[in-house]
Amino acid sequence: MFAKLIDNNLTIAPKRLIVGDTQVWNADATLYLEQGWFPVRYTDEPGDAPEGFYYESGWEQGEDEIVQTWTLTELPDDIDESEAYSIIFGGDGE
Repeated sequence: MFAKLIDNNLTIAPKRLIVGDTQVWNADATLYLEQGWFPVRYTDEPGDAPEGFYYESGWEQGEDEIVQTWTLTELPDDIDESEAYSIIFGGDGE
């Protein structure tokens, strides 16, 4: 998979690249690289976070790839279980 970091958000490369006046479907890696798209390397979450914390996923632009990063983040004090579930797992707890 190829992508760009735009405002620290991972933007996945389209299947159709426009190069000059040509549309290229399912381009090869060389063409994606030439157009400024980088391969994405996913990494494993570091493990179980200590109680009251969670690992937040992020992205870092390297010289020749975009790498997934993990930051240990404290859960806010005034949060209920459903909100915590949503933060950690990206959905509601129901």
